[in-house]
Amino acid sequence: MSVRAWVKQLGVAVALATLLTLPRLAAAHSPSTGRVTLEVDSRDGRELRGSVQLAIRDLDTALWLDRDQNGDVTWAELQSAEPAVRNYVAQRLQLGESSRCSVTWQALRVATLNDGNYATLPLLLHCALAPTELTVRYRLLFDIDAQHRGLVQWNTQTAIVRSPELIALSAGQSSSVPSFIREGVWHIWIGYDHILFLLCLILPAVYQRRTARWQPADSLGDATREVFEIVTAFTLAHSITLVISAIGLVSMPTRYVETAIALSVVAAAANNLWRAVDARWAVAFVLGLLHGFGFSSVLLATGLPAQHAVGPLLGFNIGVELGQAAIVVATLPLLFLIRRTLVYQVLLRGGSALVAVLALFWAYQRWCL
Repeated sequence: MSVRAWVKQLGVAVALATLLTLPRLAAAHSPSTGRVTLEVDSRDGRELRGSVQLAIRDLDTALWLDRDQNGDVTWAELQSAEPAVRNYVAQRLQLGESSRCSVTWQALRVATLNDGNYATLPLLLHCALAPTELTVRYRLLFDIDAQHRGLVQWNTQTAIVRSPELIALSAGQSSSVPSFIREGVWHIWIGYDHILFLLCLILPAVYQRRTARWQPADSLGDATREVFEIVTAFTLAHSITLVISAIGLVSMPTRYVETAIALSVVAAAANNLWRAVDARWAVAFVLGLLHGFGFSSVLLATGLPAQHAVGPLLGFNIGVELGQAAIVVATLPLLFLIRRTLVYQVLLRGGSALVAVLALFWAYQRWCL
């Protein structure tokens, strides 16, 4: 077998692997989220009032709430399962161990949040002494969704929990900036629409226009300069909309934002096929404005009070930049090495076409389903 035939077969294999893998990645973009909120409810500080909120769709997976299997959990079904829901939460959530606290659960309710309906269990936490430190062991839903996160908020502090380890919140302490840096990195690494958008923008950087012809880049430095322009434009754009949305100046419905982000991936992929716009930094800036609204929805889901949002906002944005920088550093040298091969052409043309089709499916799914 000739080298060219071998490379061609390898390119086809890469395209097929991409086709088979991307739909699975798409399903992981919206991990489940649970919320625990607590605030002092007595003068002596020994009683805390709050609630636990879990998505009904997640509880249905864990406890089989939809008894008639018609695809819809009714209020009657949820009410009949209330003892099971309360028992599930009580067994997997321990509060105030170091302060000798006991929990009183109240009647189940339903709350509609921006990402669906949530079962809400109000609670009263009674402590022997006013807690200066509140310990929390959150073990909800990790066994059915490895990407699940718990958001535990006590007064001005919000902790992001991604494992069943014991955490401690201190009274009067603000939210941890490092935890929001990690959340920003994590969001980029599991946000496959953001990753594919970025990859579609940097794919052509190693195959540049000279006069009227497209040719492989002469040096990695040339490609790096173009990618730097693209990433800078994307960073500036999504930072603008992330800030104005997170502080409440502009608010957009999640359905519109997520659909628009999917269509932005279609646009970036289509531009690789027809090269309508050579200045991809401009594409990155214009479409990056949409992605900033998507990032802000993740941050706003933590329920941060506006007066305490500066540190977490800065940390989350830094995490997003670190996450995308890691992707660029890992990807660009490999693209430069294969820029003269058929594998690269398969990735550029076939990969972009597959991404466009997948992103169109995302747009349909997010708008219609």
